[in-house]
Amino acid sequence: MNDWHLIPNAWDGLKWHQNKGNLQLNFFLSVIFVGMVLNGYDGTIISGLQAMDSWNADLGNPNRTKIGLLNACGNMSGFVVGPIITWIDEKYGRKWGIRFYSYTLLIGSVIGCCAGIPGVDGYALFVTGRAIIGLGLASFLLTSLAVVQEITHPRNRVTIAHSWNSYWILGSVIANFTVFGTSYIASSWGWRIPYLMQVPMALYILIAVQFMPETPRFLMSVGREEEAMGFLVKYHGNGNPDDELVLFEFEEIKEAIKMEKIARGTSWKTLLSSRGNQHRLGLAALMSFMVSLSGSSIFYYYYTVIFTLAGITGASTQTGINAGLSMFTWFCQIAAVLLGKKVGRRPFLLGIWPLLLVCLAGVCAALGVSQNNPENRAASVATVVMVWLYLGFFNFSNPVLWSYPAEVQTFTMRSKGLLLWNQINQLCGAYTTWVDSIALGKIGYKYVAVYIPLVVIQWGLAYKFMVEAKGLTLEQIAEVFDGPGSFTSHAHHQHLSNDDVEARRSDPFADDVAAKEYVEDK
Repeated sequence: MNDWHLIPNAWDGLKWHQNKGNLQLNFFLSVIFVGMVLNGYDGTIISGLQAMDSWNADLGNPNRTKIGLLNACGNMSGFVVGPIITWIDEKYGRKWGIRFYSYTLLIGSVIGCCAGIPGVDGYALFVTGRAIIGLGLASFLLTSLAVVQEITHPRNRVTIAHSWNSYWILGSVIANFTVFGTSYIASSWGWRIPYLMQVPMALYILIAVQFMPETPRFLMSVGREEEAMGFLVKYHGNGNPDDELVLFEFEEIKEAIKMEKIARGTSWKTLLSSRGNQHRLGLAALMSFMVSLSGSSIFYYYYTVIFTLAGITGASTQTGINAGLSMFTWFCQIAAVLLGKKVGRRPFLLGIWPLLLVCLAGVCAALGVSQNNPENRAASVATVVMVWLYLGFFNFSNPVLWSYPAEVQTFTMRSKGLLLWNQINQLCGAYTTWVDSIALGKIGYKYVAVYIPLVVIQWGLAYKFMVEAKGLTLEQIAEVFDGPGSFTSHAHHQHLSNDDVEARRSDPFADDVAAKEYVEDK
């Protein structure tokens, strides 16, 4: 079998400044990446604001239940908007979800900053702003996951898709250092300044998205084949209409979408009748389960509570430790992205989840000692170390956790598969952010142990059901679920062998067998 990686392409051998197609494509991707920075900034900032006396005072000193609701309301509104954005993405194109995101961030941030004004209920106002922002966050996640997979050059797809969530961490780094810096401001501007910093990022997204084209797969799906070919020529072939890889991509996408529509249709009833589609949807659900219910929510949203239980107090101390932690986790994600081309999806998760188990047990043990002996500073330090290790390992797995749900879907399933992923993600997020706050207040550190059996279950499900997608195009991944030639019959398409398909379904260390054999023969 020929290896598609070896098909000649206009990008090959060009320096970055010579590749105009890639430069323009990177501008489009910057919209997604700035959006993820903003997503991470917004998703982290509330945990830092909880350490500020001025923020608590402006919101009427909310109790643990109210803070839990404040964090959960964004997930609740995200659950509601999911089906609407999915329908818009499928009917009108991928850009609308991104536009909507920028509007909600602008409106929600301004409303939230009005909390603390005399004569208004600061808590109600802030929660309203969080609910509006939650509408946009879910819209952006659903849309951007699909866009990243569908517009990137095939030789860069894995690296770019895996780096997608690293920008979320970069946003959290910026948020944590900003909050750390403004924690020394005693007035309400100590929390308002970092909250208002979301506005310029949202404005960039709103303006820049106007220049983005639709994805070639969407264009092909609505019969705009000439525009789809134009996209591939301009951005994947650097303007060369005879580029071999561009022609291969065009034929593969065209044939795949045609066969999908003939074989499957796009209704939920038809999609669910296929065993391969059930498997895909199950994996999307599993990734949500692993992201939201593995204990990370405790350390992301309530690190101030964990540090207080360990005897570490003071807004500047807590936010300073977390600022360093966010930088550390960002380095972990970058390392994972660089390693992503060499290590498959299954080994990543199957190797990391046992380490999360050890770290959760370590946090419980360290906090238990600290609670029984508040003067034991070693236990406090051990708590911080175990939290750092846990989030380091968790973020090392994030490139796979966030890119895999979109990667394993076929085009006609991608929006619906990501809708299921979003709905479960939002429900789990609403549960954890609300219940974590209440449970930590009721039973303290013992609540961390609740996630230990869940991590064990997640590892077992991943071992049983995950398939390996390393080294394949989006169209070839379909064959792993449905068999060789299931969605592409064109002779130019490079089918997988039955042995490769079986290996990718069951072997934790499966690789692209046929491609390896081809390279060795050469």
